[in-house]
Amino acid sequence: MRPPAHSVRITSSTRSSVRRGGIPSELLIEPRKRPVGTGTVRRLLPWRRRRMVGPFVFADIMGPEDLGPGAGMDVDAHPHIGLATVTYLLAGRAVHRDSTGVVQTIESGAVNWMTAGAGVTHTERSHPDDRPVAVSLFGVQTWVALPDGAEDGQAGFEHCPAAEVPVDTRSGVTARLAVGSGFGLLSPVSGSSPLVLAELRVDGRGPIPADHPERAVLVLDGDIRIAGTAVGVGHLAVLEPGTSPEVSGSGTVMILGGEPVGARHIWWNFVHSDPERIEEAKQRWLDQRFPTVPGDHDPYVPLPT
Repeated sequence: MRPPAHSVRITSSTRSSVRRGGIPSELLIEPRKRPVGTGTVRRLLPWRRRRMVGPFVFADIMGPEDLGPGAGMDVDAHPHIGLATVTYLLAGRAVHRDSTGVVQTIESGAVNWMTAGAGVTHTERSHPDDRPVAVSLFGVQTWVALPDGAEDGQAGFEHCPAAEVPVDTRSGVTARLAVGSGFGLLSPVSGSSPLVLAELRVDGRGPIPADHPERAVLVLDGDIRIAGTAVGVGHLAVLEPGTSPEVSGSGTVMILGGEPVGARHIWWNFVHSDPERIEEAKQRWLDQRFPTVPGDHDPYVPLPT
């Protein structure tokens, strides 16, 4: 999935001195609707006042959406460099295909981590068995900027089934650690640098540990408060470093963050510390010199003008 085709240099923002209930008030980010493939997402990152949280440079909420019989999700073949895509579904399933030859169905609660490195192409589509029937789709897709030294590495793919995602329940909060480390857990998907991506099911109250220097809370459903402040569904609240605010109420949130990896440039699907690499990637896609997705490369998404 892809952001608008404009080039910006992205860094972690400076912190606001204005706080409300432990949350910097100007860093409460509202979602913006964006078209992706055959559907619409709610985009949180990048944002004009906060381009990154740790290594996370991009965050979309997919759905919740009811797809009627004959409908489906289709994101045609498109390229990436310098990042890893992370897909986590709360409802439904989708089929991932990429130019390394991977074909993987992701189910609710599972994790797909695709490393782009110097270049990868992939598609995301509804499962063929789901198209004739009514299904629901709900999930989160994020991009992680790869650290220095890994931006031009080999493409790769990791999948963690839902049953292997580590879980811990305490103080009214159940944490499922999708990627990285946090909440006293280690995910089988370690990530490309120190980071956390976790689903929290809240039914009571509990602290958000300060395991990483930068963290944000993405509210997916329910009635959620952070440090006593209500945060609306679809909003992203960036937390103050070193704090352990309490999350309370009833609902579902995602925690994302980690250690910053430094300034990055972003244009369309391309992320890199060196803008020349992005210019090269543009020309490679125009010339169709990226690796292709076996059996699913046509149609492909043209380079934006």
